[in-house]
Amino acid sequence: MNYMLTRNNAFKAALLGCVLALTIPSPSSAAEASSPEAAEKSESLKAKEDYARHFAQMVLAIVQDNKKDFDERKTVLREAFSNSVDIDWIAKFVLGNSWARATDEQRKKYMALYRKFLTETYVANFAENPDKRIRDIKINNVNEDSADDFTVHTQMMLADMEDMRVNYLVNINDNHYRVRDIAIENVSLITTHRAEFSQLANAKGVDGVIAELSARLENMKKDEAQFSDNAPRH
Repeated sequence: MNYMLTRNNAFKAALLGCVLALTIPSPSSAAEASSPEAAEKSESLKAKEDYARHFAQMVLAIVQDNKKDFDERKTVLREAFSNSVDIDWIAKFVLGNSWARATDEQRKKYMALYRKFLTETYVANFAENPDKRIRDIKINNVNEDSADDFTVHTQMMLADMEDMRVNYLVNINDNHYRVRDIAIENVSLITTHRAEFSQLANAKGVDGVIAELSARLENMKKDEAQFSDNAPRH
């Protein structure tokens, strides 16, 4: 399964944040415990819940803002995605060992292209499916993988009655929460991207990856222009 070609799945994952605020359960049992360890765990879970709520409210505000036209919503969504996802970390990870061998100029070009590619992939999927709605979502659990990472495991139900498992890996750094991976039906974004781009870098060098990203962005630009011509402005 090629993650790059499953753009509809990427769209669904991006919109998951819209409903997290309504579905993450409160840690009642931890809150009621009296031990210092339980209290510390309660505060940790509460902080993660607050992050999810903020992220959800931010995305909902964008999606539901009827005062902004089609292009304005895309602009705001680009900014929101960039602020919520640790794109620079992902970009370095997916290039594998080739990142260390890249020149400063190659790194600069690759980083700019990958950042734009990943962002536009999600924004395009939102824009091209404006009427897609999430019917319901079940939070199976929230795993604290380490002191700095946690994963939200969900079951998402869409309006078309399709069910999908979507998980988020979130990293905490200096009290900032950033998404580092999205797994749809156990297909990990960073694992799939690393397999694709690191292999391409090994075969054709970092310049080959740069050329491939440039070509994909050009194709996305053409697709967006064609869709935008027929899109409702509000």
